[in-house]
Amino acid sequence: MRTLLALGLAVALFGTTTAADDKKDPTTGKWVIESVTRDGKANDALKGAVREHADGKYTLTPGKDSKAPPTTGTHTIDTTKTPATIDIKPKGGTYDGKTLLGIAKLDGDALTVAFAEPGKDRPTKFESAEGSGVVVAVHKKAK
Repeated sequence: MRTLLALGLAVALFGTTTAADDKKDPTTGKWVIESVTRDGKANDALKGAVREHADGKYTLTPGKDSKAPPTTGTHTIDTTKTPATIDIKPKGGTYDGKTLLGIAKLDGDALTVAFAEPGKDRPTKFESAEGSGVVVAVHKKAK
């Protein structure tokens, strides 16, 4: 459950800058989670979930078969850095009020976000090795 919440929050936060810079945020819109890897292991709990980013806020709605609750929060993205950095701040749940540090990249209609558990350093690669505390989520733009 904690893994699901963290993944959902991290991915959602990836897609925004600040409300004033929203026009520059390439992650604005709806995204469908295709895969999630945590500590080097696949986690299908959020597969098919929909993440929506707008105005520095996000909502993660799990798929029909998931028992995970919907998640909301805020996020900021800095696209001037390579890779772009994203800071995700979930509301409620295990990571309530904590900041998840991450990186993000957009390649066509695919959005990839890698983020660290609270208290860990921001990832530098889009990899999730065993024991790393890093979550990598791959999304496709919703049609």
